[in-house]
Amino acid sequence: MKLFKDPIYLILLFYALVAALTIHFFNGTGDAGDSVTHYLFAKYAPQHPELFFHHWAKPVFVLLASPFAQFGFDGMKMFNALTTLGTIFLTYRIAERLKLHQSYAVMILLIFSPMYFVLTFSGLTEPLFALFVAAGIYLVTKRSYASAMLLISFLPFVRSEGLIIVGVFGIYLMIKQKWKLLPLLAVGHLVYSFAGYFVHHDLLWVFRKIPYARLDSIYGRGELTHFAKQLFYILGLPGFILFLLGVISILKDVIKRKESRVIPVLILGGFLAFFIAHTLFWYYGIFGSMGLTRVFICVIPLMALIMLKGFNLLTTELIPAKNNLAKLFSIVILAYIIAFPFTKTHGGIVFERDMKLSADQKAVIEMAKFVRREFPLMPRVAYEAPYIGIALGIDPFDNAQRLDLNPENLKVLHPGELLIWDSHFALLDLKLRKEDLAKDASLKNINNSRVSEFSNTAEISVYSKK
Repeated sequence: MKLFKDPIYLILLFYALVAALTIHFFNGTGDAGDSVTHYLFAKYAPQHPELFFHHWAKPVFVLLASPFAQFGFDGMKMFNALTTLGTIFLTYRIAERLKLHQSYAVMILLIFSPMYFVLTFSGLTEPLFALFVAAGIYLVTKRSYASAMLLISFLPFVRSEGLIIVGVFGIYLMIKQKWKLLPLLAVGHLVYSFAGYFVHHDLLWVFRKIPYARLDSIYGRGELTHFAKQLFYILGLPGFILFLLGVISILKDVIKRKESRVIPVLILGGFLAFFIAHTLFWYYGIFGSMGLTRVFICVIPLMALIMLKGFNLLTTELIPAKNNLAKLFSIVILAYIIAFPFTKTHGGIVFERDMKLSADQKAVIEMAKFVRREFPLMPRVAYEAPYIGIALGIDPFDNAQRLDLNPENLKVLHPGELLIWDSHFALLDLKLRKEDLAKDASLKNINNSRVSEFSNTAEISVYSKK
């Protein structure tokens, strides 16, 4: 069977096995905020169909992830693991079609990219975005231009940054003088504009409901060099070095006019457009930017292909490819890339911290044991931390089960209903202090949980409305 003879399929089989074992043995969610919230949107969308057209949740992500989310958070992690498996394979196929040397190495670069591995096992939207990017470029390499543009047109409904990539593909079409295909990049917006009209009663909801369409950010702003410095932690030391060498290799080939347009425009150009945009968003504090490094998982296929160019520069250009020294050098580099995630250096994976539930979530679980024991019939609950919904089995989109934790809703809580305060989302995001709740004579503190680990202390307090 080809599956057991071709090393490419053995690599894919290896990843699938690792993914299955990771899901089974590690209960982490990637992060305790957006990851969990995206899962909840996908899980409860069948009960609340309007969630399929929620701009923050991302309609395409909700549509594709929802069947998997019905099997719990492990189902969500399985969905993202499958998207990553597809991305790994398609990125390899791109490298192969572009006739890049040692194409198999790009699969290893992806599998052993520390941040990509950790965030695959989450409810985040970045892995699906990466799959769409890889699929779009693969279709271009097959000269299936119309199919590529149709697919990429839906990318803004996986993540808002899809608009950046749509623009890059538009530039590619103009360079190729394929003017007639440009309208295809608008198909995604047209489809969702009409489909979502019955929910939003506004054909322009696809623009007006973009949650980041504002020239400010509650998260502040940062240094212009922020993301340049963070590339090291995204890729790890060996990947970062190969990436820089890859950029040099591509620019060298462009000067010599040896490159096809796909590599400098879609791969390097796509990454640079994404990188520059996020750098400026964070520097100017616009479009709700938080300066999160995880957004670069969106373009990890492009980064891996650039790293492959750097790998080839070292092992097939600087040293003659048929030289035994080149083969040994290739093995050493790949061995280091494989080993790096398991080192204790910056950028490596700390499995107890990165792949298991956080202190915040463990505190929520302790709290949930108390609530379930004391309240067999769950009352309505006001809370902010998304994981509380999972721990208590609450539909967070049902106002009869859950209320947002805000001053207005605190006034409408009925006697016997609960308020749950946490030291992360309620305190840091809402600025609601525990001391303020203690002063409220209508609330009774009935339980407190506290968990400390990895220099992080999380607190959860439960209040009953008198």
